[in-house]
Amino acid sequence: MSRILTITISALILAGCADTYDRSAMPKAAAGLQQETVGCKARWTAKEFKTYSEWQACQLTAERGFARAIALTKMDAFEVYAADMQALAVDRDAHRVTDRQVRSRANDIYWRFLVDCGCKPRWKPRPGYANAYANALFEPTLPGGAMSPGAAGGAVGGRN
Repeated sequence: MSRILTITISALILAGCADTYDRSAMPKAAAGLQQETVGCKARWTAKEFKTYSEWQACQLTAERGFARAIALTKMDAFEVYAADMQALAVDRDAHRVTDRQVRSRANDIYWRFLVDCGCKPRWKPRPGYANAYANALFEPTLPGGAMSPGAAGGAVGGRN
């Protein structure tokens, strides 16, 4: 599953909470997020990042720019989400969590963010979606060439 699909799904979920962000900014912000995500992935592929934490920091910077571009009114909820995702990446780097735990925790962090920002989805996540979203969050392969949780789950890309 590609990160672009994740961005699209996230944008569609946000459509249910128009009072918490500027809907008119969405197309430009989504395009910017996509471009930044491609940049993070290119830096991973070029081996500029050695850890998940470095890659996650790049991705969170892109997501933070997206949240600001759409004028998300609950940036405090985003900052909690970002801190939790960065902590998860640190745990992954330290091998304190399994690939399955990474996917599960990433999914939980994401859905908690949606609730905290007032963007309650109108539908419940299906098990396949939960794994696909978490896979996209941890898409690159590990330093040294091992497959990441995302690559193992069918994510596109990563470093070989």
